[in-house]
Amino acid sequence: MTATNPQPDHPRTTGKTGGPEDLKRGGRKFVLWFVLFLIVVAVAVGLSNCGGDDDPSGGGEQGLGPAATVVLAPPS
Repeated sequence: MTATNPQPDHPRTTGKTGGPEDLKRGGRKFVLWFVLFLIVVAVAVGLSNCGGDDDPSGGGEQGLGPAATVVLAPPS
């Protein structure tokens, strides 16, 4: 027994598209690609932050001095 159209309701054979199943499938693909993108970005940022700060732009390892000083003069 052979059928002329074995899958009568399949979107490829009927030309129907855009049902809720297609929307779910597209949403899942989008979420999957977005999560993969975030993972790649997180790994790239993590790798760029590895290691010490070896450029001389930041100066030495001392902290900043006070912004204003107060001079206490002995009473005259």
